[in-house]
Amino acid sequence: MAYLTYTEYQAYGGTVPEAAFPAAEFKARKRIDRLTDSRVQTMTVVPEAVKLCMTSIINADAAAGADALAEKPLVAAFNTDGYSESFGSISEQTEAIDRALNRQIRDLLDGELDDNGTPLLYRGLDR
Repeated sequence: MAYLTYTEYQAYGGTVPEAAFPAAEFKARKRIDRLTDSRVQTMTVVPEAVKLCMTSIINADAAAGADALAEKPLVAAFNTDGYSESFGSISEQTEAIDRALNRQIRDLLDGELDDNGTPLLYRGLDR
């Protein structure tokens, strides 16, 4: 079950072309599922916060995710004197972006509850 349609994505400010959207939506959904123990999958209605979070993740991943970095790596150092530029390690950059996306999910979904009243981000044990 997709958490976000392309029409909703566009309405929330999505920038990814329609042809690339299904794969981008899948990747964003899997990232959210990993941090929410797949709680959104069992909800009758996907909350607006999740849809906004999906839009944010898809846009950020398209701009600076692993695929974007493979096409255009970030410059780590630049010297104009003798024109020299060096690129950072893609794995380091990818890890930093992954941490930022996960932090973004935690910020946007903080306080959101599933249909049973359990916080989406709850990772503890019930007693």
